[in-house]
Amino acid sequence: MTRIQVRPAVPSDADFLYSMASDADVVQWVGDGIPWTRTYFDERFTRALSATDDQEPDVPRWYVGMNGEPRRIGLLSLIRRSDHVEVGYWVHPTQWGRGYAGELLDLAQDLTDGLPMAAQVYRANSASRRVLERAGFTLVDDGDPLTYRRAPRS
Repeated sequence: MTRIQVRPAVPSDADFLYSMASDADVVQWVGDGIPWTRTYFDERFTRALSATDDQEPDVPRWYVGMNGEPRRIGLLSLIRRSDHVEVGYWVHPTQWGRGYAGELLDLAQDLTDGLPMAAQVYRANSASRRVLERAGFTLVDDGDPLTYRRAPRS
């Protein structure tokens, strides 16, 4: 049962999303693990907001997960690649441990136009590895970061 919905990010989401991007606990497994500056966040957010075509390759599309209250609970990022959609997700620390990351991944499938999904996760990020595996992703490359894939639903 999905308790959340996703909607495209809008300008008024900036402070909520930046609160995660600037949180060392949230971004410790993202890129270089360093919290984002406001300038860097604004650049990334502006690019995500400018995405108008779901088919456009290599442009991130950001969605905000909302629970029934409605309260923002996290971010779902989708980037269309040549043969798959790269997914990423952040859940706000006040919402950790409630299963929302897996629900974001389930909802992502509806936004991928039938393409497989792929995600990368650092080996030491055991919590995110468990989320991906529970969501039906399979390990396909055991480098560091690890690469997981999930076939589209039939």
